[in-house]
Amino acid sequence: MRRFFFFLLFLSSCTAFAQSEADSLVRLLPGISSDTARVNMLNRIAKIYDDISDSTEFIYSRQALALAQKTGYTAGEARAHVLIGLGMQGRSNFTQAIQEEQLADTLYAQLGDTLGRAKALGNMANNEYYIGDYTSAADHSLRSLRFYEALGNHTGIFANRLTLGNVSFDQNDFSEALKQYKLALAECRYFQDTPNMAARALVSIGNVHNSLNEPDSAAANYITADSIFEKIHAGYETSVCLNNLATIRQSQHRYAETRQLLIRCLALRRATPDSESVCSVYQNIGSLSRDLGKPDSALLCYYYSLKLAHFTGSRSQMLNCYEGLASTYADLRRFDSAYYFLHRYKELNDSVAGEESVNAVNQLKQRYASEKQQHHIDLIESQRAADKANSERNIALLVIGIFVLLTLVTITLYRYRAKQKTNEALERQNMEITMQKKAITDSINYAKKIQDSILPPLHVVKEILPDSFILYEPKDVVSGDFFWVEKRDGFAIFSAVDCTGHGVPGALMSVVGFNLLTQAVNEIGLTKPADILGHLDYGVNKLLRQSEEENTVKDGMDLALCSYHAEKRLLQYAGVFNPAYVVSAGELIVLKADKFPIGINVDGVTDTYTHHEMTLKPGDMIYVFSDGYADQFGGPLGKKFKYNQFRDLLLSIWQEPVDIQEKMLRDAFHRWRGNHEQVDDILVIGVRVK
Repeated sequence: MRRFFFFLLFLSSCTAFAQSEADSLVRLLPGISSDTARVNMLNRIAKIYDDISDSTEFIYSRQALALAQKTGYTAGEARAHVLIGLGMQGRSNFTQAIQEEQLADTLYAQLGDTLGRAKALGNMANNEYYIGDYTSAADHSLRSLRFYEALGNHTGIFANRLTLGNVSFDQNDFSEALKQYKLALAECRYFQDTPNMAARALVSIGNVHNSLNEPDSAAANYITADSIFEKIHAGYETSVCLNNLATIRQSQHRYAETRQLLIRCLALRRATPDSESVCSVYQNIGSLSRDLGKPDSALLCYYYSLKLAHFTGSRSQMLNCYEGLASTYADLRRFDSAYYFLHRYKELNDSVAGEESVNAVNQLKQRYASEKQQHHIDLIESQRAADKANSERNIALLVIGIFVLLTLVTITLYRYRAKQKTNEALERQNMEITMQKKAITDSINYAKKIQDSILPPLHVVKEILPDSFILYEPKDVVSGDFFWVEKRDGFAIFSAVDCTGHGVPGALMSVVGFNLLTQAVNEIGLTKPADILGHLDYGVNKLLRQSEEENTVKDGMDLALCSYHAEKRLLQYAGVFNPAYVVSAGELIVLKADKFPIGINVDGVTDTYTHHEMTLKPGDMIYVFSDGYADQFGGPLGKKFKYNQFRDLLLSIWQEPVDIQEKMLRDAFHRWRGNHEQVDDILVIGVRVK
């Protein structure tokens, strides 16, 4: 802990020094009259801010870009694109970073700047690797490597060997990955003053041994690399070693040591803005939680990691999260959720690590190796006499032609056989998926029959509320919204209820809510809405054991509940998050709801809800509803319908007969939705006062 404190102190002092240098250069800007010199200075300042992870870099790099474009300074424009791309990469915006590096490469190509192109292509390859576009990453890394080899730039050669190794590693081509990592390590003989580069190569070699189930070799490489990083106070790199070493200790069932390694690793990772590195640590914590029999903790870790993976766009991290979530839900025997994430994993894996992607990368490597071999032959041939060169060139071309022909024939046969096997496997998988989908669909359809049988039939609704309508359109086969109608002691009691979620989870909660409401009125004899909500709050909290710390179920429901006495024209209301609207004489009155939920009382104390009461006049309309109508996206700009527009719509139709109102509401909803997907269950109840 003391070493980590001194590392932070050292990092802080370095940042302060860089900030001071940047401030000094900024003060020099007003005195620079040359546009070219000013662009160069702006780019230099932007690079300093990028090194200290300050968003200020974008201010100066974009100023440099604008001035360079205005003055036609191509080299400065290309450099600005590179710096903007590096800033985007540092903030895990890999797609935008690729676009910036592509622009830089195009400009450097116009200038004939080989080193500039090598850097831009290398940066592009790194970003493409992060988002799982392995074919493009390998192509651009090989092109960058060719430029660096021609320049004799060993730093660039080292970086591209690591990238190529990473691509092969993610595609499970471990022999090729080990080859590239060892070539990168060999380049480190030129970097005696920067031992961290050798340590990075050692970590990658350790990863290969770990994947080949050679834990001792992997641990030896991690420990050697860690000792190097510790000496130079490289906090992030140290965290990489800790993270990888933790996976080995977990496989050896040394869980206490694993937990300590991951805690140290997470502390170091959180000191950097790199979301992807934090993402991998949470995945490992989730895996450890599974091994320790804590599936709830594992799910939290995997969901948080998946959120970070979506933010960064890293498809390889998404794959790991989907696999972990599917396995954990399978452990819990929640097979519908397990099947969902397994299906997401298969879809993404087919596009990321499919055989065609692997073959495309291998073909790029073969093309690069062939071009490099041909270039070497050309150099030798150019030094020989013309007569001897012609004969040897013909022999060499013949050999290469035969080799290429044999290689193409071999590859074609291999791919044909592999494709046949893949097609057979896919047919089996599709058949299994179809059968599983049918079983799930049949179960859900039967659940709909059960839910429909629970809801009050239309003739019962009309007996209790003669002049009324119910607009009810579930998003899925089963719904989390439900309507409830009962009559007691002269009161017609009705409610529009919105349970947590929709589909199967929402439907399960709807059964709980329906039974508790019925129990409150028919068994206990409650008619006052605030009292009924109190009973509902107590029942949900007790039934789901939401006051117990070990239980993670935090579901509840929002609703508007009314009791209407027709003879007295007396309306009583209480609600949770969902208000009730009363339209009288063309004026819309809002009965406000309480802002604390039904259920989720971790303290075990039942909430007290606000009682509203008002006398109505003949012809008035009462409306209760869920939030699905107002939250629907649509219209010409694809925005939400929102409550203001919903209230205006009710004011325009309230005098119409109730069956006409229902049709107008339904038609307006579908016109607004258009081709957009329905986002939630739809429920609106309207009651006319006689």
